[in-house]
Amino acid sequence: MPETKTNPSITQTIPNRHILKTPSCLALSGNGTIGYELSLDDKKSLHIRIMSNTGGGYFSNESIALTDIEGILFSLADDERLASTAFQPLFKGKSVNTPAFLMAALRNEGFVKPIGELKRFHQCLDAKSFKALIRKLQKLSVPSTNP
Repeated sequence: MPETKTNPSITQTIPNRHILKTPSCLALSGNGTIGYELSLDDKKSLHIRIMSNTGGGYFSNESIALTDIEGILFSLADDERLASTAFQPLFKGKSVNTPAFLMAALRNEGFVKPIGELKRFHQCLDAKSFKALIRKLQKLSVPSTNP
């Protein structure tokens, strides 16, 4: 079984965060599994953070607000192919692996989808669908008040 890498020395904490879920998905390369966390801060802002990978290579586990990701995604032309390198400015760390791991997590959550058979190129959902996914995830933290 492959060894899971974590980067505990650079763990970033979000004050008063609420973890919504901690899923995993296949890396874009297909050579490992990426573990990530979706959480809400005290202002109900959704964040994503890469937590582990089994395929080797280091990564930054900085927490990134989905509003920052949204800003990058919707700054691109509608017909522009999206590569993971578009996310590099979001990370203070120096790992070149992190943007690709983030893309894999975003694909797993349905925020982006691959373009045909191209494994590394994606397209984003339209803005309305993107916001609907965010609202769906935010609702995971709200307990039901049905009688």
